Amino acid sequence: MTFFSEEQMQRIRFLHFKLKHIQEVLEKDEEQVTLDDINLVLEYTLILNVNYQSVNHKKILKELDISSSFHDPLENKEIEVFDLLFECARALLVMARVYSKLSENYENEKDWSNAIIAMIESSKIYKTAAYFSTAATFQDYRGQLLSPENLELTSEEARGWAQSIAAAREESKNNIYFASKLYAGLSALSKRLFYLRKHDEKKKQQIRAQFHYDMGKACQLKSQASLETSITSVNKEKLKKLLQKANFYFLKAKEIWENMINLLDISKEEKENLEENITIVDEIVKENDVEVLDYELIKKIQDPEPIILIPENLAPFVPKSTIYLTKFVPKDLNIKRFKTFMGKKLEKKIPYSKREKMLDKKAGLVRTINELKILRENNEIDIDKFAELMEKYSIKLTMVDTALEKLFKK
Repeated sequence: MTFFSEEQMQRIRFLHFKLKHIQEVLEKDEEQVTLDDINLVLEYTLILNVNYQSVNHKKILKELDISSSFHDPLENKEIEVFDLLFECARALLVMARVYSKLSENYENEKDWSNAIIAMIESSKIYKTAAYFSTAATFQDYRGQLLSPENLELTSEEARGWAQSIAAAREESKNNIYFASKLYAGLSALSKRLFYLRKHDEKKKQQIRAQFHYDMGKACQLKSQASLETSITSVNKEKLKKLLQKANFYFLKAKEIWENMINLLDISKEEKENLEENITIVDEIVKENDVEVLDYELIKKIQDPEPIILIPENLAPFVPKSTIYLTKFVPKDLNIKRFKTFMGKKLEKKIPYSKREKMLDKKAGLVRTINELKILRENNEIDIDKFAELMEKYSIKLTMVDTALEKLFKK
């Protein structure tokens, strides 16, 4: 007696064939991946995601007559599949890569909102694949590519990449103050990635350099934003200190990149990329044109407040075997969300940052009103102009407060 019906087995074989084709498209990069590809991989995963209890998976795999091995490029060897939940993990890895590729395509088209959304989904699917890999109890050897640890790290990297797209978008829209906070948040995500697991030396140094560079970017943009948005004479010494701290972070990143070139075994392409990074840093430091401060003085200068815009990479569904192994009843938390997401075809933008932007706007208005009061106290503005501006910004502040109340009620 077979585990799946004949009709189900035919559908599984068809979807398995489509999955192999999608993999080839991703590897060759000659055709475009689509949301329909994601639907096919999702259907394949959901059919296989059932509670097998103690049934012999190898027997089911033989009956299905589908490929029971895959190539692990990290180990350069074939890994045999003994567990159907491990096969689900393999399929989910492909699905996550499709989302990542879609994000890249949207980014090339300057469609920032969809680029961010697709990368967030990629992060969540990598996380889901990690759960399925862990749940594969009949899989003695997983290799590196589909190890839960590697999948979780890749999920965190995708989350960081989504944050970097968001930061670049705000910078391109000249929302410099908000972009500064996003780069600070990106630095925090990189630090989280740095301490999450052990990395090989090359990866470790790359992450170290990245979180220094991103915080340098945050300091530089905060200085620029303060200069451009203040309605009073700016505290030039404060802005200078921000640039000095930015240069500290940039030079730290440069030092790490130079050590990577001199001390690590890297390819010609990697060396060229590192040398390009160093050139960019040299140009930025030269443009900032401030003297270097001692570390004891540098650490007293406050970093920009970080905002992490990208939500936690929670898995949209879990292995059904959980109910057998732990008696915990798993819920497919957002299969409905998946279907809705597919139906909209990414046409409706999801305003992940709306609340953060409104809070940021409120902070700016409060700061402006306080600066106006100081001007008035020092007799640096006439009473009529003061009254006019106070009324203008007070009305705006009231409107923002009303909008925030509605957002927080949702």
